[in-house]
Amino acid sequence: MALQIQDSSKALKRDALRSWMKAWGSRAMALGLVGPMALPTAANQQETRKALVGLAAYAECKVLHDGYSRARAEAIIQAGIENNGWQQDASWLQSPQGIRVVTLTSKAMNTSCNNFDQSSPQFIPAIEAINAL
Repeated sequence: MALQIQDSSKALKRDALRSWMKAWGSRAMALGLVGPMALPTAANQQETRKALVGLAAYAECKVLHDGYSRARAEAIIQAGIENNGWQQDASWLQSPQGIRVVTLTSKAMNTSCNNFDQSSPQFIPAIEAINAL
């Protein structure tokens, strides 16, 4: 009985995340993964961190799936940081939290690196980590 409750709880959580992704996922991915973007000047630290995660996860996904070199991925990240004025917050990517969220997110992306792969085992942990920022 307890196993059934755990399984239904997991299914409910996955359904809720899928519902969130349908409503907000394409916007979140477009903001964070399409490349450099301009945030409003009043953007808070949480929004900047989410954008940094999207940028870095996109670059890491390209290393994993498209054969990009680390140097090319670093150039993508650096250009995004400079183009958007995120220099002040960029060091956060090297923090344990930043590394964890980027790693989970990049592994949860599809092979085209333009959205999440909702069947990935990293999908739910990635969404939870992003939401916790």
